[in-house]
Amino acid sequence: MNVKEILSRTPPKILYHYTTQQGLLGIIENNEIWASHTQYLNDAREYRHALEMVREELARMKHGSVTTEQERLIAEMGEAIKGVESINVCVCSFSENGDALSQWRAYGGGGSGLALGFAGAFLRFVTNELNFWLVPVLYQQEDQRILVRTLLKDVMEEIFTIRTNADSDSIDQLPLGGNLVAYLHRYAPILKHHSFSQEREWRIISRPLMCSNERFGYRPGASMLVPYFKIPLCSKTIDFSVEEIVVGPSPHPPQSASAVRGLLVRNDLTRTVVRNSETPYRNW
Repeated sequence: MNVKEILSRTPPKILYHYTTQQGLLGIIENNEIWASHTQYLNDAREYRHALEMVREELARMKHGSVTTEQERLIAEMGEAIKGVESINVCVCSFSENGDALSQWRAYGGGGSGLALGFAGAFLRFVTNELNFWLVPVLYQQEDQRILVRTLLKDVMEEIFTIRTNADSDSIDQLPLGGNLVAYLHRYAPILKHHSFSQEREWRIISRPLMCSNERFGYRPGASMLVPYFKIPLCSKTIDFSVEEIVVGPSPHPPQSASAVRGLLVRNDLTRTVVRNSETPYRNW
């Protein structure tokens, strides 16, 4: 598996972002979508899952047939990933499925969930402008191990090349463990436990962000403040657009869909298709 190929995979025609009524209003009226810090997601184990796989693979490499120099590099990479979780990387989630029961259960409390369908090409353009990444999540453990193993080998080869061919100043500027930490920011958020595979998730992954960035902020959470980044969905070169909105299971389907259509008309989004969920789910 070529790790760089993961970052360039073509997204599907439409990707859906599940949200609440409040989330819908913010996205439509402000033309932006929020990406949460990886360490403040609903499942706190996500980033740790990737780091555990990296540590396991480093241990395997250490006990394999390696040279003294390789052993030293493996030890350096192990030290480099300590504390990597504290860096500000934010993610925003999408699904290939616009009418998924698991997502309505997560976002449809009291019958208020919605799924906004954005064109995959549109999201790719948005992320490219920010130097972010739009990538599919990997769920199968074997795929994840191959990705981690390939990434570590690529980093080692990169370090060897730099130390062999570069001048002393360039070598001194090389971070501990090479560029492993920088690469992990891109790949760690796409490794999830296989039990979540039905989500068929894609993610926008940010580059490391400064707290002083004008679009970086904090919002109230269930038990603490949650850092997040406001991703702009329009610019001088692209207009905001939503292909369709799926109104989740609701006690009042016709009225719910009608209200969404009215919101779209008010915001000059009359081409957006609105449809009700067909999932037989009731939570009211």
